[in-house]
Amino acid sequence: MAAAASDDGGGNDHLSELPDDALHHIVSFLPSDDAVRTSVLARRWRHLWKSTRTLRISRRRDLSGGSGGHRWPPEWGRRWTPSTLTNFMNNLLLLRGGGGVPLDLCEISCSDLHDDDYDYKLPADYKHKLDEDLTRAAGVWIRHAVAVCHARVLRVHLVARRRLRLDGRSFAAGAPLLTTVVLEKATLTESSLDFSGCPALQVLKISKCSIKADRICSPSLARLSIDECSSFHAETRTRVSTPRLVSLQLMVSSGNAPVLESMPELVAANVRIEDWCRDMCSHNVCRNSGYIKKKWGHGSKHGCFCVDKDGSGSYLEDLTCCDSCYGTDDGSSLLLEGLSSATDLELISDPRVFIFRKDCKSPTTLFNRLKTLLLNEWCMAVDFGALVFFLQRSPVLEELTLQLGYCETRHPVIETDKSYSPTEQLFVVSKQLTIVEIKCTQENEIVKKLLMLLTTNGVDQEQIHIEHDFCPPDLSGYDSNSSEYDDYYW
Repeated sequence: MAAAASDDGGGNDHLSELPDDALHHIVSFLPSDDAVRTSVLARRWRHLWKSTRTLRISRRRDLSGGSGGHRWPPEWGRRWTPSTLTNFMNNLLLLRGGGGVPLDLCEISCSDLHDDDYDYKLPADYKHKLDEDLTRAAGVWIRHAVAVCHARVLRVHLVARRRLRLDGRSFAAGAPLLTTVVLEKATLTESSLDFSGCPALQVLKISKCSIKADRICSPSLARLSIDECSSFHAETRTRVSTPRLVSLQLMVSSGNAPVLESMPELVAANVRIEDWCRDMCSHNVCRNSGYIKKKWGHGSKHGCFCVDKDGSGSYLEDLTCCDSCYGTDDGSSLLLEGLSSATDLELISDPRVFIFRKDCKSPTTLFNRLKTLLLNEWCMAVDFGALVFFLQRSPVLEELTLQLGYCETRHPVIETDKSYSPTEQLFVVSKQLTIVEIKCTQENEIVKKLLMLLTTNGVDQEQIHIEHDFCPPDLSGYDSNSSEYDDYYW
């Protein structure tokens, strides 16, 4: 920008000789506060920032400092605070107006805001009021950006003392051109996050958020990612209604797993349920001499997970006992019915979480398009019941991957009936099934029984590949290869 001379200067202003489209393109890469400051460069630049196609509020580096109480640079060089951000955004949107130029991008990504200098003197209840004021103001900014400025891409990551609270009203006014929404570290409230007013919406990414909404719905959404969210609704189950979804990435870290409604166009889905989920079996410890009883002082003779002094143990699920954990006995499906149209499916779960096993009791769920399937050791419990469920109901399955890293360590899984023999369990396996990959730390009795089950039911030994020394993912914070994963799903 230094090349742009003022109108009264003697130098040649070569930058201002560029066409308007080129200047708009240059200014679009600047944070909005810097873009506004270009108005002092020359008369032609005075209103140029108003018609740029991006609104970008990014985190500032804190450049304040010096000695003797002096600060340099001045106020605009300091990191955002709730008051300075609110004042700037209100004036920016008021002066910009609709502009007649749709925004390609509206990004409010300030990360953690600094407190104002006087905040430490304020009482706690007043600080809470300031946070609520910031939340209301941010809702107005979002509504203005998507409904008045017709933003195509919206990204919001804004944290003050508490997380930003967003509700469906930010999108209820309508956003005709909005195609992508990325929300990070927010609390999503309201009875429904309804994106019906966004007919062009294709991508919704919710990351590290707390989801308190009863429903998330969009008639147009094609790609949905809910990743690393701190919690889902703890009182009820969030219903996800996205009938045109093609790709789903869902990680349930805590709270109740959501209900997935029908997704007839679904192609690829990756669902992971971690061990802080509320859908854990309530009988997950038993009356043995293990440290759990000594530490917590309680247990159940119908325990699902028995832990010995050395941390090893066995998974002894009693389905009669665990039915009381499911919360429903009507055979309805929470996740698998909604995923049944997928061609590529990955289902990873802590073995003590019962959601997938509950869904495997549904008599109506079929996977008629499923070609590749990845499961971990949750499917091995109780005489391989869940694994058999998928093999019986996937008539065109081509590739099966089983990650069995914790079968005899950490959360081990064995059959309830020691006398169970896989040769007695007969069913029809897909004729297209040509690859079975078994990933385990070492070959053990469970893997031997698994091999017997597969070969007895028509899977050729040569089609089964066993990978020893497999290092399983940590279900308390599973992290896949991000670049490869994003290329596949996005």
